[in-house]
Amino acid sequence: MSIPESEIRQLSPLVGEMLLKWDDFMNRHIRFIRPFSAIHAAGHCERVLLFALVVGEQMFGDDREALEILAHAAIFHDTRRLNDYRDTGHGARAAVYYEQFCKERDDISFHPESVFLMRYHDLADSKGRNAIRERFGAEADRVKQLYAIFKDADALDRWRLGRNGLNPDFLRTLPAKTMLDYSRRIVRKTIDSGLLKETEKRVNRIIKRKK
Repeated sequence: MSIPESEIRQLSPLVGEMLLKWDDFMNRHIRFIRPFSAIHAAGHCERVLLFALVVGEQMFGDDREALEILAHAAIFHDTRRLNDYRDTGHGARAAVYYEQFCKERDDISFHPESVFLMRYHDLADSKGRNAIRERFGAEADRVKQLYAIFKDADALDRWRLGRNGLNPDFLRTLPAKTMLDYSRRIVRKTIDSGLLKETEKRVNRIIKRKK
């Protein structure tokens, strides 16, 4: 756990409990294709887990199932990345890994909602929402809310890409829009300042090449 104890103590008991549980599960059991990535490995997933649980609690209260759906999406969503760039399709690969993982173990429940959250997190919102509506019917509105929360949680960690890494105009939920300073603080407390500067330089070089 890289998130400081001082930050964990400020969380609600429910969020703190679930953060510690699923972060520990991720580090003990889940395997990343690129475990040493400075951008998309366990450290990123840990922060997304935190942000998803914080926003999720604000929108779903003490609904443990909703929070667990978000937690599973957070700790698996970037496990099958092949590179640190767009890599469209890594969400679908992560969803396949998650489903197979759950089938082979008896210490984790399977949530089909988590499949859709991670499968469509690297695609346009409209594609995700349409797929959710077709699959979940009467429950679609609830799952679409979870999808928005998860995509915002992933976006809140974009501070790791540099000072201009996150554009708040693209956030979907009101709680996420109030967490800009909080998410920036968490990133700065969990990533070495030298690494943050190097990542920002690398991202800026990529942007310039694309112009």
